[in-house]
Amino acid sequence: MCRNLRTCLILFLFASIFNAAPCLAFAPVPCGEEARPNTRLADDTLKKIALLPDREVSFSGALFLISARASRDLACRDADGRLVERELGRIARRVRASAGGFGDPAGTISALNRVLFDEEGFVYDPAMGDPENYLLDRVLARKRGNCLGLTSVYLALAERLEIPLSGVYVPSHCFVRYEGNGARINVETGEEGAERHDAWYARKYRLKEGSPYLRTLGRREMIGVYLKSLGAAYSRKGRDEEALRLYREAALFSPDLPDAYFNAGVSFQKLGRTEDAVEQYRRALTLDPDMAPARGNLGAALCDCGRLEDGIREFRKALDIDPRNVLARSGLAKAYYARGDYRKAAEHCDRAMELGCRFDSSMLEVINRYRRPIGDISSGP
Repeated sequence: MCRNLRTCLILFLFASIFNAAPCLAFAPVPCGEEARPNTRLADDTLKKIALLPDREVSFSGALFLISARASRDLACRDADGRLVERELGRIARRVRASAGGFGDPAGTISALNRVLFDEEGFVYDPAMGDPENYLLDRVLARKRGNCLGLTSVYLALAERLEIPLSGVYVPSHCFVRYEGNGARINVETGEEGAERHDAWYARKYRLKEGSPYLRTLGRREMIGVYLKSLGAAYSRKGRDEEALRLYREAALFSPDLPDAYFNAGVSFQKLGRTEDAVEQYRRALTLDPDMAPARGNLGAALCDCGRLEDGIREFRKALDIDPRNVLARSGLAKAYYARGDYRKAAEHCDRAMELGCRFDSSMLEVINRYRRPIGDISSGP
């Protein structure tokens, strides 16, 4: 039944909703009213998928649904479902033939890496801001993707081949983990499938004990990571109301992902909805108290609301986590300046400028004047 449900869902997503084009290229579609009903249908379908048990979720089907909606929203074009179906099937057959069987974990991973990078010529592209690097059909068509795009291909193939691969997320990065047959192996998709131990990720991303990251994620949780990342692409284009929709969906799939709430806070702050931003930053920090960017942004949002003392407290917490946090350091300088404490403002202003921050000339003029000996203030310009 589980297999039939996933199969029906894939067919429903690929054929019924998006009417996939028969060629490899995208077909342009209208961007007005005609596109909206399918977008609403996609929204409703995602909500239903989020309620399914993890084992019944079609990872590749849900990803295509999300990618196709984003293609319409961001590029006004249809995603090619037949390309996705054909390429995943073709590559999966090559992996099966190369591996000869999936009982050996190291051999299975080696076959995946060899087929994708050596035979198919997939290339890692670190650019996070380009949706072409993680929209599923574009990654398959271009054979190019960032860590999220390549991780998605690995997971889609693993789903077809019934290989025990799962996604793993650390701040701003993801990879896959083989966990089964007595083995647990991290596969770094940004380095052509090289093995990297947990300690390597913990050092690189400065993860503390008890961090919500570096966990083996279920399908729904990994879909949440994908939605969160795609929301950031909408936000970068100034479409923050739509980004918020994606962050809400991300929270449905992965309610313990701090980044979904942090990103929502950023969009709320950009829209001038500061109290909503404060709420989202606090939710992120409940899940990850060591999330320095959320501390810094929370401090800024509180100061925007006129709550200077609360903002200063959050800026200080952010600097306890990361002394080189430019936002927190410059935020402290501005908060102390607004409070009239020019001595402390000058101290943090100087340290922020050492980190490359720049301040308004009128603020610097006041601070510089304050720094002069009292006798010089009355006798000189």
